[in-house]
Amino acid sequence: MIYLSALILFFSPFAGASPDMPMPVAVISGMAPTTLDKTLLLKLVNEARGKGVQCGDVWYPPVAPLSWNIQLEAAATLHSADMFRKKYFSHIEDDGSTANTRIEKAGYIWMTYGENIAFGYATEKDVVDGWLKSPGHCKNIMNKAFKEVGIGRVGDYWTQDFGSK
Repeated sequence: MIYLSALILFFSPFAGASPDMPMPVAVISGMAPTTLDKTLLLKLVNEARGKGVQCGDVWYPPVAPLSWNIQLEAAATLHSADMFRKKYFSHIEDDGSTANTRIEKAGYIWMTYGENIAFGYATEKDVVDGWLKSPGHCKNIMNKAFKEVGIGRVGDYWTQDFGSK
């Protein structure tokens, strides 16, 4: 079974996080993240952004490419690990943490952020195609306000965090 969920962006004039306290990606509660091809993920997302796409009923014209951000990757990977470990699928963790909380804990001081999650996809291409076929996820991918992205995967749980500073 395949699931998708999108969290639409939020804006803040300041989100107080400490950039000198990034969260580790390599070891997450005793488990290593599932290997993923960051170069391919970034390529697939930026190809869509570079040509423009139809997201549901709305055409999104080409926008600038995203760059990879390790803080967003850390937040995304930690969320995927939490969903994997506790076997749930949501943007909200059981302690009430949301994407902005996770992104800030990873040291990313955001002005804008968004999050896509997915479950059940086997490959980078499959998950990006799934996100692009869903209007809310596609809208996040094509949002010109986003400048950076990080993606994490643990098992079949994927999280894609977007941001701009």
